Amino acid sequence: MADQKPHILLEGFGNNEDFQSRRRGRNPEIPLRNRSSHGSALSQQYADVLSQFQARQAQAPEPITDDTGIYVEIVGFPDIDLPLDKLDNRDFKLRSCRTVGGMEVATVFIPESRRSAFQNKVTRYLTKNGKGGRPANQGLIDSISEIKLANLRSFWTDDPELFPTNTQQPVWWELWLKKRPNDPVTKEIAQELAERLNAELGNTSLSFFDSFVVLIKASTDQLQSAPELIANLEELRRAKDTPSAFITMSYRDQQEWVDELVERIHLDENVATTVAILDAGVNYNHPILDVVCDEDHAERWSPEWPHYDEYQPRQLFAPYCDHGSRQAGLAALGELNDSMVDTAEVLLTHRIESARILPPSGNNDPELYGAITVGTAAKLETTHPEYSRVYSLAITTEAESVGGQPSSWSAEIDQYSCGMEDGKQRLFVISAGNNSELSPAVDCWEQLHVAEIEDPAQAWNAVTVGAYTEKTTNDDPLFAGWSPFAEPGDIAPAGRSSVNWGWRKQAPYKPDVVAEGGNRLRSPDGTEITDADVVSLLTTSGRTTGQLLEVTADTSGACALVSRQAAILMASYQDYWPETIRALIVHSAEWTPRMWERFTTLQNGHSLLNAKRLMLRCAGYGVPNLERAKYSANHALTLIAQETIQPYTKNATANASPDPKLNEMQLFQLPWPNEALSDLPPDLDVKLRVTLSYFIEPNPGRRGYRQRYSYQSHGLRFEVIRPGQPLGNFRAAINRVVNDATVDYQGVEGDAGGWSLGPNLRTRGSLHSDTWTGSAADLADMHTIAVYPVGGWWKFRSSEERWQNRVRYSLIVSIDVPDAEVDIYSEVENQIEALVEIET
Repeated sequence: MADQKPHILLEGFGNNEDFQSRRRGRNPEIPLRNRSSHGSALSQQYADVLSQFQARQAQAPEPITDDTGIYVEIVGFPDIDLPLDKLDNRDFKLRSCRTVGGMEVATVFIPESRRSAFQNKVTRYLTKNGKGGRPANQGLIDSISEIKLANLRSFWTDDPELFPTNTQQPVWWELWLKKRPNDPVTKEIAQELAERLNAELGNTSLSFFDSFVVLIKASTDQLQSAPELIANLEELRRAKDTPSAFITMSYRDQQEWVDELVERIHLDENVATTVAILDAGVNYNHPILDVVCDEDHAERWSPEWPHYDEYQPRQLFAPYCDHGSRQAGLAALGELNDSMVDTAEVLLTHRIESARILPPSGNNDPELYGAITVGTAAKLETTHPEYSRVYSLAITTEAESVGGQPSSWSAEIDQYSCGMEDGKQRLFVISAGNNSELSPAVDCWEQLHVAEIEDPAQAWNAVTVGAYTEKTTNDDPLFAGWSPFAEPGDIAPAGRSSVNWGWRKQAPYKPDVVAEGGNRLRSPDGTEITDADVVSLLTTSGRTTGQLLEVTADTSGACALVSRQAAILMASYQDYWPETIRALIVHSAEWTPRMWERFTTLQNGHSLLNAKRLMLRCAGYGVPNLERAKYSANHALTLIAQETIQPYTKNATANASPDPKLNEMQLFQLPWPNEALSDLPPDLDVKLRVTLSYFIEPNPGRRGYRQRYSYQSHGLRFEVIRPGQPLGNFRAAINRVVNDATVDYQGVEGDAGGWSLGPNLRTRGSLHSDTWTGSAADLADMHTIAVYPVGGWWKFRSSEERWQNRVRYSLIVSIDVPDAEVDIYSEVENQIEALVEIET
């Protein structure tokens, strides 16, 4: 970009308005059952539950918790949602909800004092009428096909096939316990449970807003009595295996190039930004990495671990993994090819920190990876609280049994990112994981669809990075005749997608962006593929002397490259929030020509809507452009607003609902380059792009993920005024509070076309981006944007008082005009300066 200009940070352009959504959700209709037979059957089933429970209690030991009761399993009907809000009140305590064979199954705790409540509801259903002449409690009772006494499997929310089959073999479990308000003893309950069961308790734990998660090693037989001992058991999940995503490739001796490069590298003496590599450690004694990292900027989860593995060629079995050092080279300098052959000085504005989360040999005990990741990151922050950080994580493990569903690891990253506990927001960049089972006979695009993005890359608040490639040159004589597996601009062969996530109806589109991840070569006869050096990324090795250069590839390399971009942006705009840096990366991203070809092909076999969804789940928003993310230009303007909003409030009137309601929206009437736009030819297409970014507080408990049990604490949305739409109509179309006496609202006006995704497709996750293309005359009308809240669990958990929170968000608006001679930047800049003078 020839005329590099800083982006314009807007202050004071957002006006708050009381808000009520015009959109009305409809509760699904519960079909009427045969009242007599259905009610009588459930009544008898519950009587059997009580009888079985009484027989079991005669043999049960003294419970650990004070509150006692019964765990039951409530089974719904196929394709009908259970009314979860009716299963979580003073009579019932919802612990988990899962889907089995197309039917929802809720595990519910019934307190001893409310034992008769269910039977009373069935009796009223059989004998009393409610609204509209329907049976009383019809919505609850007619949604239930069966009720039975819960057992240990009732709490299992992972893949049923993963449930331990050997009932006497001790294994590690994730034990999810309900954390009660103002109750500090949940960990003590877990400790006493382990003692009672003669089980081993893990030495790490996670604490979410209403859940406490521990690791316990026990057999199924040992754990069988846990529901009888404690009243706050929520879920059981599988403890995750140690992730291993390391690539071993051949070495090249480039010692003399390294020495020359080191002489040209200079670290800004006022550096205040770092990329923290969460990996197997960074060799800060490597001559290149020594410039950007040292022992004072290295931590590890266990103080017994070395900061990194020493390469010891004479000890064949000595532990050695240099994955973290390879990541560090890319995160510091990008691909080293250009730096090696260049002669210019290299000024770095960020340094590297090493955060070792993997052991030097063997595996960690299956502890909670969220605690390890966040705990090691916290050590860096304690040692150097003065830095702004990008956390770079290229270690993944296989996806959850339901791909895209939050795990304890991804949820802990979301929680640490949002800063709800300490008021500090953080940016994580995570690799999507690699497909290690490539077939040379199948197009890499087809293999991408079935390879699911791995854990914890489903984290909502993180930037998830997939891989694409431009590397198609093969001049290696050892591979004469071999051809690149992926075409230039296509998704890299080892990429992963969220196309087949089982939880994709609720999950964000992932990856968010893709970056260079190298290619593969395919043999002339099409029977073999190889990850040759010639189509990989050059970076630093983990050695201190000798062969100092190494190659890497796939989503690990892509993750490091995007982490570097984020750090450069963070160092350039030190007042920008992590939410803003994330938004800038996505905002600058575009599909390559090859990706657009893929999109065109998809439309031949899918609807336009589904073709867009598939592209978002394969390529995200495309390849980020650092130059565009970092700078505006005369003809390419970026406006940035960093604001706060209180999504929810409470009605103070006596008869009002106890649940919070939507509170306010913010209206931005932006300084707009109308003069410059009016001078453009009427047939010239211009572009408007809008990105909204915010961090959510997670709710990782698996209780249906609806309404009060939704994963996200809150949601925000944006709308842009349409060409030809009056301002009053725009406000009224979004907000029911707008006075109908002054605005005769008969329906939304204006032209809704021109958007790449549209308001229904761009609403996933906590980052929303869309591009509008049209005439300059139409763009001149699109000067107003509304940001407004939608639901989340904060809205339904009034006792938690999260509804009082204000939340941060970043709104980015860009105008791109193809005529580089047009100066829209100066026109907007002058408007803002004039407004500031008037206010002063």
